[in-house]
Amino acid sequence: MFSLNEQKAIELGESGERAVREQNEYDALQYAEYLREFGQELLEGNLENDLKRVVISLRNIGNKAIQKKIENVASTVLSDLKFLSEAAIDKNFSNVMWSFSKATQEIGKGAVQFQMLESAKLALDTLKIIGLGAVEKKMEVVTLWTTMSLEEMAYLANRQQLEDLTEEAKEAREEIIEYSEDSGFITREQIEKYPQLIAQTVSQFSELQNLQPAGYEARPNEEFTEEEFFEEEGEDVQQEPETKATRKDK
Repeated sequence: MFSLNEQKAIELGESGERAVREQNEYDALQYAEYLREFGQELLEGNLENDLKRVVISLRNIGNKAIQKKIENVASTVLSDLKFLSEAAIDKNFSNVMWSFSKATQEIGKGAVQFQMLESAKLALDTLKIIGLGAVEKKMEVVTLWTTMSLEEMAYLANRQQLEDLTEEAKEAREEIIEYSEDSGFITREQIEKYPQLIAQTVSQFSELQNLQPAGYEARPNEEFTEEEFFEEEGEDVQQEPETKATRKDK
């Protein structure tokens, strides 16, 4: 049973997605703004669980904007995720921070694949902020996931021959790793091993296929076509980001 706050976030997200499907950029931007403002209210009220639903709704709008190639909406969503994630880091909301990282990763990977550079760079900047904040606040899972996400984006950008973006992603990841080691937190060895552990786990549990890291298997599923990557028009948008991610080529 959803709380009233969660229900409101769901409804705003669905309205935003509908606006994107209808190519109504103005309304889509408005709903993204409503979600950002609502997320700020939840932050001020220390309602971390409800905030997670706002992140899901922003992610869904961003993914749909990538599908429809409406970069202004995708970039706005990423800016909203960046704004809210910085505030969540300050409040030490470790649970929702993984959702911020996962949402940014999903939108960012789509942006790289379709060479939407403004959105891709915003995703990189946001992941860097999340990663450095996670190290500062000693959020282990968020740190590991975010460094893996940056490595994936570097891998995909290299496949797309986007040299500048590839280097930016590598530099952001390296900065987080160095900060972690200098802080006596997670070692480089642990960070480099993490994607391999995820890949091994995914190979055993098919329901976790959406967590498959890019570049760690002979047939990584990070490549995708528009039909396979994006959700169908009528697909349920109320699932958690942990169980509903964009689909890739197997």
